[in-house]
Amino acid sequence: MPATSRKRNKGKERRAKQLAKKEENERADAHDFWLRFCSSSTGCDHGHEIVISDNHPVSNFMDQLIINAQHKNLTVKHNLLELFKSRTHIYNNESYRKLVLDILICIGTNILLPLRGVVNTSWPRYLAHSIVVFEQYYDVDDINAVRNSRAVMFKSRDVWSGSTSEKRDVLKFFRKRTSCKCLKKMHLEARKTMPKMGRCMNCGKQKQRESLSVCSRCMINQYCSRECQVAAWPDHKSDCDEYVRAHEEQTKNEKDCGQTLH
Repeated sequence: MPATSRKRNKGKERRAKQLAKKEENERADAHDFWLRFCSSSTGCDHGHEIVISDNHPVSNFMDQLIINAQHKNLTVKHNLLELFKSRTHIYNNESYRKLVLDILICIGTNILLPLRGVVNTSWPRYLAHSIVVFEQYYDVDDINAVRNSRAVMFKSRDVWSGSTSEKRDVLKFFRKRTSCKCLKKMHLEARKTMPKMGRCMNCGKQKQRESLSVCSRCMINQYCSRECQVAAWPDHKSDCDEYVRAHEEQTKNEKDCGQTLH
């Protein structure tokens, strides 16, 4: 073999080893992150007892979810879609889904606890959307039909609004999903100091939520005026169609399954 070929092959091997080491470190960091936040410093499990081994399928799922978010910078939408393609068996196994939900709820709750007097809502917001998708999931081939359903988008909208009451909405979201009182005081204080706010999905202005109008077709997008709703329609139309389609498909599946999804 010529010297140039040997040198080229050694270079490929070196890069492959570097890549493998990088992926190994990312997985170790991700694993440490979610395991650390599964356990509360107060010792409370928030009503979600989690027992899981490192080689459990859900453990691998959580590793990849964190890697996709932290290292690949995937949005919630693309993260859940990528995981659905590669790990459909997690979505379609009821006990696995419950374990994922328990883990996500514990992580979000523990991040919200004021360890240093500062509450960061970026991760809890990310996890909240994932939680709602898993809560609403039913055995389907198209995860987008679930992700874009009215139940998912409506429950996620206020958490993702970017309004000044975002902290209040995030605290409410996780408090409703825990049986302990860890978030009670924080949530009650937020309710006293933060009015329910929303953001117009056209001009971006913040208004008290009760004064915003909601698209009567999809029941998701909200606007501060009729003028803003009309101005936003060309951009909103395709999303509106998708939300309505997803809602109709979900309703049909509910009837076929003989159950109601909440």
